[in-house]
Amino acid sequence: MPESNCRTAIYPGTFDPPTSGHLDILSEAALLFNRVVAGVGINPGKLPLFAIEERVEMLRETVAAKSMGGVEVAAFEGLTVDFARACGAAFIVRGLRAVTDFEHELGLVLANEQLDDGIKTVFIMPSHRYLYLSSSIVRQAAEVGRRIIPGSVPASVEARLRARFGF
Repeated sequence: MPESNCRTAIYPGTFDPPTSGHLDILSEAALLFNRVVAGVGINPGKLPLFAIEERVEMLRETVAAKSMGGVEVAAFEGLTVDFARACGAAFIVRGLRAVTDFEHELGLVLANEQLDDGIKTVFIMPSHRYLYLSSSIVRQAAEVGRRIIPGSVPASVEARLRARFGF
């Protein structure tokens, strides 16, 4: 196995809820790295729909159902680079859906490099089917429209959304 494949990466996010787009990025990352830790984080700027324990459980269920070897799920609080260090990761995986994501993501890369220039960021674009998809869109459709966008979330996540909003 080439040296470049013998590395650990983290894929941080709030995963509120985990979407098919998240899983698409995660499965691509698993092809590039021996070990990928999906870090379910707490974002003080967001009010989550699901508690962190629920988000971790949902993501673990879907990773197991998809038999994603080399993928782990862990909760974290604090800075992403600190989580990367704690996991022994030299890479941070970020999904990049559109040009509009780039400016925000570039700011994160620059800040993370100032905190630890030994941890590099790798961008992975999701399949075209998921370029529009975000957790916010999924939550809003479920909460306001009492609907699930077809294919937007795994079945176990859909069941939790339906239970949460009573439809």
